Order: sequence, then C-alpha cells, then structure tokens
Amino acid sequence: MKSKLMMMVVAAGLVVPALAAAQMRVGASASTSARAGAERGEDGAAVSTDATVRATVAADLPEAPVRRAAARARAEGRSEAAAARAAADAHARLVVSRDALRQGGRRAPSDAEITAGAEAVAAGASRAEVALLARQAPARRSLAASLNALAGLGAKSGDFPGAAAAIASRLEAGVSDRNITRLAATGSVDTMLNGSLGGLNAGGSAAAGATTSAGGLLRGTVRATGGLTGGLIP
Repeated sequence: MKSKLMMMVVAAGLVVPALAAAQMRVGASASTSARAGAERGEDGAAVSTDATVRATVAADLPEAPVRRAAARARAEGRSEAAAARAAADAHARLVVSRDALRQGGRRAPSDAEITAGAEAVAAGASRAEVALLARQAPARRSLAASLNALAGLGAKSGDFPGAAAAIASRLEAGVSDRNITRLAATGSVDTMLNGSLGGLNAGGSAAAGATTSAGGLLRGTVRATGGLTGGLIP
C-alpha cells in the first residue's frame, strides 16, 4: 500500500507540472479532465499522455496532433515525461486554435483548420492573429492553407503580426489558397502584401530585390491592396 502511494505521488509530480507548463506556454488552460486523469495515474507520464488523448477526444478536438507530438518526442529518444509534456502542449494549442477560430466567427471549425491553427500557434502566432484570418475569410472558405501560410511566413520573416495582416488582406481580396501558399513561400511579408506571382518560380522563390520584412508598413492594420494584378489570379 505504501509503495502504491509513493508511485501515485511520483506520477503527480511528473504530470501536473507538464500540464501547467503547457498552459503557460500557449496562454490557454489544458482540459480539466486531462489534469484530473494525470493526477490519478499510477503509471507515471505514460498514463498522463493517454489521459490527455482522452481529454482531447472528449473536447471534440482532433486527437492526431496530440498523438503525433508524443510519438515525435519518443522517436527523438526523449523520456516518457517529455512525451507527456509534448502531448499536453499539443492539446493546449488545439484549444487555443479552436477558441481563436470561434472568436473570429467560425462557429464550427473543421479538424483541418483547428490543426493548422495549432501549428501556427506552435510556430509563434498569437490567438489574435489566428482569429484575424478567420474574421477576414469568406465564411465557407477553408482556412487550413492560410493558417499553414501564416505559420511558414511568420516563422521565416519573424513578423507574425505583419504576416497575419498581409494574408488577411489577400483573403479579403479573394486570392486563392494556391497563390497565398506560393507568396508565403517567399518568406517576405511585403511580397505577400503587394507582390504578384510574375516574379516567382514554381517553388515560390522571389525574384531579386524582394524584401524579407514589412518594415513597419502594416502597423497591425489590415488594408486592401491594389497590387493584385500582374499575374496573380485569384
């Protein structure tokens, strides 16, 4: 009995901090049921990972990102405690993504949109930036490609607010997912905001002279642009 009690204490010591750290990292609360399941676990971090998966399913969130996060940690040779923390982080990002999409007007975001939003959050995007894209896009248009573009362009440029504003302006203008993806591949917020596909190759590389930063042009404001001609076809 004493041994079993000690195991429960150790399990709680490993798992509860992981969930708390996930909440702090992504600015959202992991699910109460995940935390409770972790505290009850007797097999340490592995049980907490399973509890997080169950909580994700119960919250009607896609479970695949949570499983992938834990599996990736294990594949990298990290401990079960690290895998549990990775699962908790993934769960928390999914919650942030779903809430941000709803805040932006998506009452029932798809699993693909929630997953893409969580990846954008993992890359460095904020809840407000994810919500901005949801607010600017047509109601029936999937946001998955645009959120993937936000993750890539924000990471490459180091300017997530500028990337979100530029992509939002393109969404508002009706530019296609394919062209948003190609513009994002340049890594330039200015190109996303003002550029055309005339100077891009199939891989999305910009022609000489393209800048890699908005340089303060956007200042957090979404503006319609007049540079949608010259080869960029929605």
